[in-house]
Amino acid sequence: MRVGALVGACAAVLVIGLVQGLAAAQANPFAPSKPKAEAPPAGEQAAPATGKKEQPPEVRAIRGRFTPPDRVLEAHLVERSMDLEIPVAVDKTTGAFEVKGLRLGTYDFILRTPWGRLEGIDMDPKVSPYDILIPAEYRTPDLGLRPEGEFTEEDRAAIRRIIHEVKRYENKVTDMMISGSTDVAVVLVELMMDTDFHGRKGDEITWRIEQWTYEKKYDAWTTFKARCLYRFRLSKAEWETWGWQFEPRLGGLVISEDLKEPVKVEFAVPDKPVREKGIPGSKYPPAEKGRTW
Repeated sequence: MRVGALVGACAAVLVIGLVQGLAAAQANPFAPSKPKAEAPPAGEQAAPATGKKEQPPEVRAIRGRFTPPDRVLEAHLVERSMDLEIPVAVDKTTGAFEVKGLRLGTYDFILRTPWGRLEGIDMDPKVSPYDILIPAEYRTPDLGLRPEGEFTEEDRAAIRRIIHEVKRYENKVTDMMISGSTDVAVVLVELMMDTDFHGRKGDEITWRIEQWTYEKKYDAWTTFKARCLYRFRLSKAEWETWGWQFEPRLGGLVISEDLKEPVKVEFAVPDKPVREKGIPGSKYPPAEKGRTW
């Protein structure tokens, strides 16, 4: 009995609701429906979304001068993380140049000179090459901000101990350049094996150029990562003919989102390379054959 009464009550409620709905529709059969969004009239455009204005091409630029201009036979800018290479026109009379409309990134110059290859190298300590792509408002000490603080002689000595006291395959390991902050450091390293090794023919050597990054945690320096830039196996006699110098003043040229004016470079091209920064020969090296970036 109780179940039957409950079913009957529910049916009565549904019938009453249906009757009220039909009555309302008949009372106002022409009630307007909800208005739909309309497209703007022809010839008019919707207002653009608000946000940051893109920098003009003349701001995302690198400009400057190489002297003397006759020592620059050819010039390029490279962005290694994007495998991007841009030819640079250098005025043969003044040595002036300007490259506009660059993408966000970190650029290095590569110059062909009468004695060989002069290559910019980024020696700015950073955890990631992609830090520069992070908008300024989102950067933190752990993500995107440039490490700060003094890099002491004690820090340098601690890193050199790690480099030279660890047993390695190569018999010659040279820390060519070291730069750092209070907790991040980067080293340009040359590694050479010029004694007997398996499968060696004649005076063959193996030769590599790498960048090693170190981090300081809990007051101790530790290896963070290593990146090989060039790798060769060749005759040592041929290697000695190469002219190849790495130059930090021609590298690490940053085009960032918060850039206010073009990056400026003024550089005097040396008349010959020096061993402390590379190979002091006089022949342009086949760098592309050994490139690993």
